[in-house]
Amino acid sequence: MKGMHTPLRATVLACSFVLASCGALPASQRSAPANGAFTAAEVPGTWSLTDDENVTFDVVLSADGTAVSNWSKGPQGAQGEEGRWALKDGCIESDYTDGWHDAIIRDQRGWLIKQSYAPGASRSGPPTNHGQAVRTPEALARWVGLYETQSQESAGKRTFRIAIQSSHVAWKTIGTPKMGSWWVVGDRVHIRWADGWIDELHADGNAWASRTWQAGTALDAAGTPLGAPTFQGRGRKVK
Repeated sequence: MKGMHTPLRATVLACSFVLASCGALPASQRSAPANGAFTAAEVPGTWSLTDDENVTFDVVLSADGTAVSNWSKGPQGAQGEEGRWALKDGCIESDYTDGWHDAIIRDQRGWLIKQSYAPGASRSGPPTNHGQAVRTPEALARWVGLYETQSQESAGKRTFRIAIQSSHVAWKTIGTPKMGSWWVVGDRVHIRWADGWIDELHADGNAWASRTWQAGTALDAAGTPLGAPTFQGRGRKVK
């Protein structure tokens, strides 16, 4: 199952009318809606899902077939998940390298249901767990995902990952505690970690730049840290 005690998860999304290949739904939910299957043009974008503990995470499906999830509750934390998606039998399927398989299915009511299958589980049987799925609002989708940037602790010699989720929760792969909250000021996203440190990410051409302020830094009325940053680095958004 995909929860706090799950070793890893991989995701296969199935968004379309209900087909047996998309997972085992109850018989009462197997009627295909009139609007039919998704097309390849409708797939790319960001989707918000819930795991078995009703905790929100997101998956970014790119036009080139890559799939990146910011699920952060396994042992790898904010390392996230990477895989690929493809259309199959009217469904969107994205397999991740840890072996998990998810399905987001539109039932006869038009609702999107996310089903997850554990590594090695039969995809024709009952799902390991299930949750909800929605398309992430565009205002959030711009920022949601996985980022990799240089760490202040190593003076930029090593990198770490930050998972920004549509629930406005952020996670990181270094330090303790690893959780924070994020907000947007103009064209920059700011993250205040539970220990008081603040990170900022902003696009810089085809890359991303980061700035870090130590705990206790004051903010102006717009939420921008005051004073010079403790560290500045370079990074990227994981595709």
